[in-house]
Amino acid sequence: MAKQLAGRPMTVTQIISGDLWAGAEVQVYNLCKALHTSPDIKVTAVVFNPGMLNDRLVELGIPVTLADEHATGPLGIIRAIASHSRTQDTDLIHTHGFKENVLGILGKELGGVHYSIRTVHGNPEHKFSWKKPHKWLASRVDIGLGRLRQQAVIAVSTQLQMALEPQFPGMVHKICNFIDVQELRDAWLPKPSKTSPEIKVGIVGRLVPVKRIDLFITAVHLLNKEGVFCKGVIIGDGPLKSELEELASNLGVKDHIDFLGFIDPAAKEMRALDVLLMTSDHEGLPMTLLEAMALSVPIIAHKTGGIPEILINGECGSLVTDHTSSGYASAVKELLRGNLKHRLVENAFLQVKRSFSTEHNSAHYIHLYKKTVSKEIPLS
Repeated sequence: MAKQLAGRPMTVTQIISGDLWAGAEVQVYNLCKALHTSPDIKVTAVVFNPGMLNDRLVELGIPVTLADEHATGPLGIIRAIASHSRTQDTDLIHTHGFKENVLGILGKELGGVHYSIRTVHGNPEHKFSWKKPHKWLASRVDIGLGRLRQQAVIAVSTQLQMALEPQFPGMVHKICNFIDVQELRDAWLPKPSKTSPEIKVGIVGRLVPVKRIDLFITAVHLLNKEGVFCKGVIIGDGPLKSELEELASNLGVKDHIDFLGFIDPAAKEMRALDVLLMTSDHEGLPMTLLEAMALSVPIIAHKTGGIPEILINGECGSLVTDHTSSGYASAVKELLRGNLKHRLVENAFLQVKRSFSTEHNSAHYIHLYKKTVSKEIPLS
């Protein structure tokens, strides 16, 4: 770690698209915010899109290069990463996402940066197969570059760690996502008083196929049909909005579903929910889940990806294996009976505070950065 012995902190440059404000972007922001307070790390970033992530990193006082992908092509982004790395004296590039991995690795090579790691935030939303050769080839290039020109791969859950190990043998490390639990509670608790006897059942996420908002809407329909009078609250926006509004209308629950759109922070509305549903086909380690646990919101979630690990196989929230609208409706009815809800909420808060706090998990990132640059992890 010769450069640090010269009397300066290690410079780590985060590479991310920043076109959305979703789970990966929130986690990168949380990581940058935590690293920015460390005397051992100077954090910088290259962001591919203007928007909330870029603006928030700038507000923190972090050096950010906006390599706008709409104004420049891949070669321009690669040059911007190289130029940023030389200007900031970057020691290590940290990439987040498929496109970011490829361009980040090429940019680091051009900029003369020796070390790089990636974080995989979730399972691929699309399967790669020979039937779509361009996507299959792109995924092969991503994996090949990662094996050859990066030193470590971070998985945010045990499920992802196991899935990635065959692709990146000996390179995978698990570091879970994290939130500032106390900051969130100080800002958004206590919960607002209820003004309606209706049960508020909510979901947070992009309105895209993988999130299965259709299951959520149909579950609200079934609950009302079966005498559990509830209001469905959808926090998020996306390309399926019109289709989902039509589904609610066709099921006769248009008046029982509130499409609130994108809200920042989602905690403002999420704290008032009686139940949070997570109906995604698959997930990595969702930030929304951690926020709900911190805000003492009862959780019902699909038993997939990193969710069972977070919820300790059902000790901190209800896990659904019947991935249908009736499966989620039944889970809601079960949660509302007896003292189950209170026990799960208490367990969830203790779990998120113990295992998913900023202090606990940001320290693991700093440790891995130092190991990588000190060559304890072999340099490819």
